[in-house]
Amino acid sequence: MEEKLLRRIELVNFILLALLPLGGWLLVSVQTAVGVFLGAAIVTASFRVLKWQLNKAFRTPGKLPQKGRVFASYYLRFLAMLFLVFLVVYLGWADPIAFLVGLSVVVLSIFVGGGLEILVSLAGKGES
Repeated sequence: MEEKLLRRIELVNFILLALLPLGGWLLVSVQTAVGVFLGAAIVTASFRVLKWQLNKAFRTPGKLPQKGRVFASYYLRFLAMLFLVFLVVYLGWADPIAFLVGLSVVVLSIFVGGGLEILVSLAGKGES
């Protein structure tokens, strides 16, 4: 069940990663589209790396991961993301508001994926 929900969230994430920059380009400007895309790409990559880290840490049932290694890898990922965000903002590669919208893609994907899960659950209960 959890894996199915995670796949749905990832699918929604990739759809938003494609559609939001396209919408920004068609409705506003290329600079807006670049900002949304950069933000969405950074946060999506961070989310994928976090998933990989957690799968690796908890792969073996009954064996606890080393706390120091988990925290170190988590904070290295976090610092890499902060550095990328700093570069984009400092070098002016993107409009800050559009970039912030892009950084919100994973959160939006979680809300949409969760909402779809609720709708599917309610539709299943209505049939019985």
